[in-house]
Amino acid sequence: MASKTHIMSDETGQRIASALEAMARGSLLAYDGEAGEYKGVDRWLRSMRDGRIYTVKVPTGSAVACVKADANEGVAVPVTGTNSKAATDPYAALAPFFHVDCNATVDAGGVPHITAISGDGMFARTGGNGNVWVLAPVLFWRVEDTDGGAYTSISVSDTQLPGFSPQPGAMLPDGSLRPCMVYAKYALSDHGGSAASVSGAQPRTRDVSHNSLITICKTASTGYSGRSIADDWYLKVMFLMKYATKNSQSVFAGCTNYSQVKPVTAAAKSQSYVVVAKGSGYVAGSAVMIGTQNVDRGAAAAHDVVDYAIIKRVETHDGENERLVLDRPATTSAGNYVYTAPWPTGCCDGVQGDGSPTSPKSGKEPFTLQGVETGMGMYEAMSGVALKYDGSACRLMVLHDTRKEAASITADYADAGAELPADATEGWKYPVRLSNAGGMLVGTGSGASTTTGVCDGTYMKAVSTVGSYEFLALGYLWNAANAGLWCVSGSNALSDAWWGIGSRLSGTGRSRG
Repeated sequence: MASKTHIMSDETGQRIASALEAMARGSLLAYDGEAGEYKGVDRWLRSMRDGRIYTVKVPTGSAVACVKADANEGVAVPVTGTNSKAATDPYAALAPFFHVDCNATVDAGGVPHITAISGDGMFARTGGNGNVWVLAPVLFWRVEDTDGGAYTSISVSDTQLPGFSPQPGAMLPDGSLRPCMVYAKYALSDHGGSAASVSGAQPRTRDVSHNSLITICKTASTGYSGRSIADDWYLKVMFLMKYATKNSQSVFAGCTNYSQVKPVTAAAKSQSYVVVAKGSGYVAGSAVMIGTQNVDRGAAAAHDVVDYAIIKRVETHDGENERLVLDRPATTSAGNYVYTAPWPTGCCDGVQGDGSPTSPKSGKEPFTLQGVETGMGMYEAMSGVALKYDGSACRLMVLHDTRKEAASITADYADAGAELPADATEGWKYPVRLSNAGGMLVGTGSGASTTTGVCDGTYMKAVSTVGSYEFLALGYLWNAANAGLWCVSGSNALSDAWWGIGSRLSGTGRSRG
């Protein structure tokens, strides 16, 4: 895997400098060398609180534009960044939106332990100091229909004000609050034989499902799980607050239109490149597989030449062809096939703020939002969430403590009170509004499109179906306009794994709600 250089934006630098300055002010935050972790993280974060209410009013009908209100009114919509251009993000200076990268562990009770913070000299991205997380404050929220039902108003604060409840995942199983929130910075991968969130890795796919995450993340004996309700909530609420639109792909397309399968046009023996026709559309920094046949990406013949490689650059080979320069040598033959694959973790390490490496709207690149890298070209399977078709409706079922996760929907799951938009036929449905379902913000209702309502598709089995299915979020390489933060695929059994399904390690699966 190619080495990664993290380019720090001015805003990120200011945020880290402020954090380190706060550390140096005295006793709020201190590193305990004997314990190998920071003490006082909760006090440190509380010292930053501003106590204000930030609100976004989300239309319940087909309209897409949201309205910023309360302390959120007048805060400009950020301008996204790239590797070469820093984002302009006024939220970087607002306390509830504070975030910084860290290394941390999560104990069996679900409590996070911060072992390093970006900028302190101990922090590492590639696994040298453990998993990489985005550290953020515990938030409190309120959600209610307002304006005669025209809007669903979502409000957040860093202070528990009257009428506000702890955000999803904030409460530990014993009823106490977490000292902080940690969100996996990177997609699920394998590092040293364990589930990981590290930079410079191949995302784990092919064997990932709702059920396999129980074993992969060792949910029965640790504080970890797959992508959690809190992980999902954070990205959706932060996006709505900052960008004030239901249409997430109008800002971040994600890797959702990058499905190239092109033949190798010239043989190369033990070379760190593969030759394809000019204009094939491959992107530097992305990942490819090379196989002997043109088959589904999950078949062995799709990756029996090269299982996974990163394109370092694209350069001219001759008048008709170009080279994809790879991060490893390969022997390829004319007539082999080059497949795009989910991007490597850390591909957005150079992005300066919210954004993508070169173009957030290209449909070919992942993106970062509040420091979390996502939209990698694969679905993310959820832990603690499942879909129950009962022959007349599709019910969203939630399990707040993933220690109780099982390979079926057990009595520990609760009906979240939301029906996804299933009808008489299987296929893509287009919800019109957002609903709160046990902390999961999901699309409900029907009659919208990829440019109205929630603007993302929900793929459903026929409503007459009876069975349990996994909740797959975001979309994969060619979901195109159906994909986005609100996209759901609800037609795969709880045990279904596939090359286009990954997840992320979560430190917030053990929760009371």
